[in-house]
Amino acid sequence: MNIIEHYSDKINGALSSFDRIIINGYILSLQNPRQFLFYLISNSVKLLDFHSFAKSQTDSLCLHIDSYANDCGVDITYLSSPKTNKDELARAAFDKDPSRTGLIAAFSSVELCRTMTVVSNHQTLKLETASRQTKCKHYYLYYNDMEFGWMFIKIQTWFSYNVQIYINGREYLSKLFDKNNINYEMYHN
Repeated sequence: MNIIEHYSDKINGALSSFDRIIINGYILSLQNPRQFLFYLISNSVKLLDFHSFAKSQTDSLCLHIDSYANDCGVDITYLSSPKTNKDELARAAFDKDPSRTGLIAAFSSVELCRTMTVVSNHQTLKLETASRQTKCKHYYLYYNDMEFGWMFIKIQTWFSYNVQIYINGREYLSKLFDKNNINYEMYHN
C-alpha cells in the first residue's frame, strides 16, 4: 500500500530531504604505499626518521585541535572506550545550554583505523612504506551549526589523517523550519 496515494485527500504537500550525509575527507597522496613514499621523499623525510616526523605531525595536529576547543570554551574529554556513546554525551552537554551554537562538546578516543607507516621488510632487510590496521587517537567535535543543526567531525590523528563529517538531514530540516517560522515537533531523531 502506498500511504501517500491512500491518504492523498488529506495531504496538503510533501517534504523530502536527505536522511544523513557522511563526507569522508582524505589526502589522496597518503592513501597507498607508493604515493606515501613519494610524499615522504618530496618532504625530505628519510624512512629511518619517519616515526619522529610522524609524531611531530601528530603532536602539532593535536595541539591545534586542543587549542581550538579551548578557544571555543570546550574541554576535550578522553574516552577510554571507543564504544562510548559520544552523541549521548554531547547532547547532555548541549541540554545545559540549548541556545548555544558552534562547538558544543569534544572527545578523544583511541580507535582502530588504517594508517600509513614505515616498517622493516624482513626479507630484504630494508625499510618500506606500508598500510596497516592499527589504533590511533581520534577526535570527535560536536556542533550545533546555525545552518546544518546537530553535526560532528571525526579526525584521525595519524597518517593518513582521514576526516569524516556527519550531517543529519532532520536537523538540517529543523533549521530550515526555524528560519521560516514553521511550527513542527521532533520526535527522537
